[in-house]
Amino acid sequence: MEQKYTDNAFVKFFKSIGAWFAALWSGICSFFRKLPKRIGGAFVRLGRACKRFALDFVRGHWTNKLSYIFMGAGNIGAGQYIKGFLYLLIEGAFIAFMTLFGGSAFVGFFTLGTTAMNTGDAVDEWGNPIVAHGDDSLLMLLYGVCTLLVIIAFAVLYFKSIFSGVAARKIKESGGKPKCFKREIFELFDQKLYKTMLTVPVLCVLAFTVVPLVYMILMAFTSYDHNHLPPASLFDWIGFETFGKVFANPQIAGTFFPLLGWTLVWALIATVSCYFAGIFLAMLINRKGVVGKPVFRTVFVLTIAVPQFITLLTMSNFLHIDGPLNTVLMDLGLIKERIGWLTDVSHNAVLPRFSVLMVNLWIGVPYTMLITTGVLMNIPKDLFEAAKLDGASPVKLFARITLPYVMFVTGPYLIQQFIGNINNFNIIYLLTGGGPSVPEYHIAGKTDLLITWLYKLTIEQNDYNLGSVIGIYTFAACAAFSLVAYSRTSAVKNEENFQ
Repeated sequence: MEQKYTDNAFVKFFKSIGAWFAALWSGICSFFRKLPKRIGGAFVRLGRACKRFALDFVRGHWTNKLSYIFMGAGNIGAGQYIKGFLYLLIEGAFIAFMTLFGGSAFVGFFTLGTTAMNTGDAVDEWGNPIVAHGDDSLLMLLYGVCTLLVIIAFAVLYFKSIFSGVAARKIKESGGKPKCFKREIFELFDQKLYKTMLTVPVLCVLAFTVVPLVYMILMAFTSYDHNHLPPASLFDWIGFETFGKVFANPQIAGTFFPLLGWTLVWALIATVSCYFAGIFLAMLINRKGVVGKPVFRTVFVLTIAVPQFITLLTMSNFLHIDGPLNTVLMDLGLIKERIGWLTDVSHNAVLPRFSVLMVNLWIGVPYTMLITTGVLMNIPKDLFEAAKLDGASPVKLFARITLPYVMFVTGPYLIQQFIGNINNFNIIYLLTGGGPSVPEYHIAGKTDLLITWLYKLTIEQNDYNLGSVIGIYTFAACAAFSLVAYSRTSAVKNEENFQ
């Protein structure tokens, strides 16, 4: 009977895991099936807005028509003088910006420079060559991105000013009085306080997240590589050429696809091993009769407190072919030749890959242990007692009670860990440097992930466009998986019904 319960628990556990992956795949397919409909809906809403924009001009008051040229005229005509004047001031500032700086930056965004640096044959009085500085494509791309964002922001304010003037005119024609500027300011610190509080964070996100992200993405569409390094030389727009190069170039494709496969295998094993090992460790420490529970927890917290790069560099020296581990094993007579824990290339470099997985397990287990400890302590004890009375085995208790509770709380954390392991730069680079290197790979080694390969392509090889393409592919895969997987977790679907 005990064996029967155990077998059933194992079967149901693996069936639940399979069902989860099947649901994940179904969600990804459903997302792409619905994507055309969502895009079509966006165009429909855009068409309605354009229709409203045109009708407001045809049927609107003359001051509202004037606001299509002079921002704020509609508000001034409806009695909102300060608000209308501010809109007009914004329009004047935008015109001045585009005249003095934005116009040239906008043109430079498309040309990326026309004059290259020229050293020439002329020399100064000390014999040094005279350098004629040209355009800097890198700065022109950056200034162009910033100018485009300013233009988009102005366009939003432009349409908002027109619709605001139309709304104020309707209120006035209906016998009411549009809100004065003082009242609108008061509302920004009362009913609309959330908008005021979000202003600074949104601006920071735009400045430090959106602009760099768009800037890096656009590099993928340029010829910015080791042959075109500004300011010494210019680079230009080349469209999707580099995107196709990842699949068409035999050397690049022969590196990308093996590294993609290893990255996914690494992320899956690293996530699952740390997750379940942390759960079992937390269950072991929380068992009745275990003495010194605070001591065990403190020890694991201390291991987290040690800077990770110190731990990884120490492990790299420990596992080195001439390191302490091989020396001790040889002194004990357990091995006759030194083992390349991080450098062996036999069997598709299985030993270095196994080594980095074990080190990652050792480093990652304490995090899961601490997170799941609180969850385990809050599971109702009567559930376990009732299940034991029904003859449930320890495996069945774990599969049917413990794991669902832990998964409900830590589901988003598990997804974050998977995505984090896809982009886990530190462990790979500080342990193996991506090695061992093999000739069939393009500037990569057997333990390289896509993120470490991207680093080598950009920092070491200066192929920024190819690195940007790899980053876009990685980002797209991670974003799609995160959105679909998170929407399928119990924490989202059964947030109010889970008991």
